[in-house]
Amino acid sequence: MSDAPPPTDARDHRTSRMHLQVRFCETDLMGVVHHANYLTYFEAGRVDWLHRRGVSYDDFVRAGVHLPVVEARVRYRKAARFDDQLVVETTCHDVKRATIRFTYRILRGAELVCEGETLLATVNHDLALKRLPEPLRELFARHELRA
Repeated sequence: MSDAPPPTDARDHRTSRMHLQVRFCETDLMGVVHHANYLTYFEAGRVDWLHRRGVSYDDFVRAGVHLPVVEARVRYRKAARFDDQLVVETTCHDVKRATIRFTYRILRGAELVCEGETLLATVNHDLALKRLPEPLRELFARHELRA
C-alpha cells in the first residue's frame, strides 16, 4: 500500500469514491476518530460501491449468498477528527471463486489518512462456503451507473 494517493484519473471502473463527514460520536477522548470506526467506513464504502452499480446486499441474499468479512487489515496514517470531510475510496480488487477482496483508502483532501483491505467469503444461509454464482460475479465487473 502506498503513502501517496494516485491522481484521480488513475482510478479505473473498479473504484468508487464516497464522501463522509466525521461525526462527534465517532471520536474518542483524544478527539480523533476511534480506530474501530475505520472498519465501519470501509463497510459504508463497500455498500456505496454496490449501490453505484445498481446492486444491493438484498440481491445477494435473494440468491442465497451472504458476504461476511473473514479478514481485515487497517493501516492508520494520520488522525481524522470531528467534522473532517473524508473520502472513502473503495476498490474491488479481486474476485475469486468464493472470495472478494476490497481495498480502501480514506483521504482528507490529498492527504492519506488510512488504508486497508477486507476479504469477504461467499457463504450460504448455513454459513458454509459457496461458490459465487456467475450472475453475481458479473456484478463486480460493472461500471458505476450513478456517481
